[in-house]
Amino acid sequence: MSEIMAGPPADYGAMIIVLAAAGALAGLLRAYIAHRTRLHAEREASARAAARATGLMGLAERHRGVVRIVERDRDGHREVEFGDRAPMPGHDREEAA
Repeated sequence: MSEIMAGPPADYGAMIIVLAAAGALAGLLRAYIAHRTRLHAEREASARAAARATGLMGLAERHRGVVRIVERDRDGHREVEFGDRAPMPGHDREEAA
């Protein structure tokens, strides 16, 4: 045997198998953590969007005029307008008090 090898070749094979199994386990753990992080971020974004929509609906209900909402986020750009600029039929701008 060569003096470079400290032990029989079977020891090196076992060490390679153990290192490969440890690497595979680390990869699975990393993938699981990444999946859970993505899932949590999406759930949080969904809850935030629902809360924002509820608040905006409340604002639109309380406000009697035109409400224009401009939103920019990672999903894009949105413009929403609630209310009507024209007076309602039967209502004059100059009402008697």
